[in-house]
Amino acid sequence: MRRQLSFCVVADGGTDRVLVPIIQWAIHKLDPDVEILEPAFSKRKSSVADFLRAYRPEAMLTFLHRDAENRSLYERLQEFPQGTVNDIVPVVPIRMSEAWILFDGSAIARAADRPSYHVTVPEIAELERLADPKSRLEELLLEAAGSPTGRRLKMFKRSIVDRRVSVASLIADFSPLMALSAFTQFQQTLAEKYPFRHILEP
Repeated sequence: MRRQLSFCVVADGGTDRVLVPIIQWAIHKLDPDVEILEPAFSKRKSSVADFLRAYRPEAMLTFLHRDAENRSLYERLQEFPQGTVNDIVPVVPIRMSEAWILFDGSAIARAADRPSYHVTVPEIAELERLADPKSRLEELLLEAAGSPTGRRLKMFKRSIVDRRVSVASLIADFSPLMALSAFTQFQQTLAEKYPFRHILEP
């Protein structure tokens, strides 16, 4: 029988659904043959510490998201006590989750319904230094959509959250993120906590 993996994502906010395709890609990078079951997603309503105190596993892995925002990656990771919960994987993008999907101009253009438009995106090395990745992504989506005005602009803005999530789902390869310190840390922790790691070890 094929290996099956269940996981859930507990995030800072509802728009952090952009993390789901990234997590799925990272799992398959580690274990190409695993079947990933439909993930659960929820918004964390308390601090990381409060969540961990009340934590009851609902899946084989829980990806607990925390934006770094104005703190360093090291400082944010200190909110996750080492060794206390074996099935929790911290997901701490520098600044915001949107920084991890800003590298693919083609996906942004398709999410804006103009697949032939060329979107100039930040260099990978810039992503962890962007002050507001979410606003930058929205600017690029609007630009790709042809900078709509009036009624079209209002309609586009109403769909902007769904379009941000669409960008993530339209990216087939997240390997450029392996150049980022926060993503490398995430991958390393995933490998350490992965429930089938004994099968994958040579």
